[in-house]
Amino acid sequence: MTTRRLRALATVVIAVALSVFTSSQTFAAPTVPVTAKALPAVDLPATPTGWVPVAYGDAQISVPAGFNVFYLDSECGSVLRPGTVLVGDGSVPNCSFGTIQPNGTLVHFSPLTRNPAVWKNEKPMRLNGLSVYLGPGMDPYLSGYGLEYEANDYIVPSLDIEVAGVGPLAKLVLNTVTRSPRAVALASGASPVVPSSWQQVTSAGVRFSVPPNWPISRTEVTPGLGDICKTLGVAFASTAVTLSTDARPMVLPPCAYFPPTPQPPENGVQVDSGLRTEPMVTLSFSAHCLVLHGLTSCPATSPAFSILVLRLNVPGRDKPVFFSIGLAGNGMVARTILYSLGNAASPSRTVPERTGVVTGVVQACEGVEVPAGEIIHVKVRLYSESKGIASQTVVSGTKYRFSVSPGTYRVTDRWGSKVVSVRAGRIVTANFWNSCV
Repeated sequence: MTTRRLRALATVVIAVALSVFTSSQTFAAPTVPVTAKALPAVDLPATPTGWVPVAYGDAQISVPAGFNVFYLDSECGSVLRPGTVLVGDGSVPNCSFGTIQPNGTLVHFSPLTRNPAVWKNEKPMRLNGLSVYLGPGMDPYLSGYGLEYEANDYIVPSLDIEVAGVGPLAKLVLNTVTRSPRAVALASGASPVVPSSWQQVTSAGVRFSVPPNWPISRTEVTPGLGDICKTLGVAFASTAVTLSTDARPMVLPPCAYFPPTPQPPENGVQVDSGLRTEPMVTLSFSAHCLVLHGLTSCPATSPAFSILVLRLNVPGRDKPVFFSIGLAGNGMVARTILYSLGNAASPSRTVPERTGVVTGVVQACEGVEVPAGEIIHVKVRLYSESKGIASQTVVSGTKYRFSVSPGTYRVTDRWGSKVVSVRAGRIVTANFWNSCV
């Protein structure tokens, strides 16, 4: 994570990179065959209706959608009603809080660093399929807060985490602890079978498969790792596939302030092929790498939230390819994508082309002189019926591109719209020539 510190509820978080897709459209997770060997499972019913999962490493808890969530490697903040979750092991002396309001709940979700002697002689309780021990409740972040409430402290050695809380909702939050989708995606065991309906994608010498209804965008712009105006590296903004050559940075507009509410996990894939390091986040990689169909794939150990980043060493390329997978639901979609990864140059089963392409040039200011050095960006959106399914921001005078399943779509920019009919394996062109006054 970046080392920047945000003053809670005072500074506007301006994201330093933009996800190509900002649509809130979410696609239903497809059914994926279960492997023969039993895998660790996410206890989905442990998340109450209306609550949002918050992942950290191999574990996750769930909180009400109105909670604040602060990632201690990059930010701190005030404890407000109904509550706040602090994620990570940031340094207490360097993390100052704002005003703490009474009757809220404070939870700290952190890596397990205690001596095993703390729970060695304790009988564990079973919670959501896990062996959970009661900790001593001496979390420094909880010290002096909510003294009218009993402190709760759960230790889960199998997931290498500890979660402690105080306040009226603390025990309810702690009782949601379960495995995260990351634990399922990276678990040992047989690889899942890729459904025949999935589409195969090739980029930067890498091939992989994704569900058939996921939109695909190719861009030269370096996207951010996650949602704009929120903590980077946590979760994707929407379910989509973004393929970037990272030839140029994204120029961002000012970003409005959004409360630090939980970022709902999203499926999705992002491929960055022109970078030495993933943009705007600091990654630490595991020394234990996977070999997947001719590719060496090393998973990042930090950040470890709802995006799994892998550094791929692709034969014939002098730069690594960074392959990021969204972690949502029970983790099986992410696991299937992960195990579909392979070297595009090696033999593979032929998968029929199931997508078509919508493309065209967008000219923002035809016939009007643009001041020297000024670059105009135009956002193009793609709709299926009345639902926005994808968007892309391009420089005026350049091409946009969407790869989608066959069907009828509406393409719009700021000044107009066009209806297009997409056929599998075909390209349809919709240009926009606009005049600025």
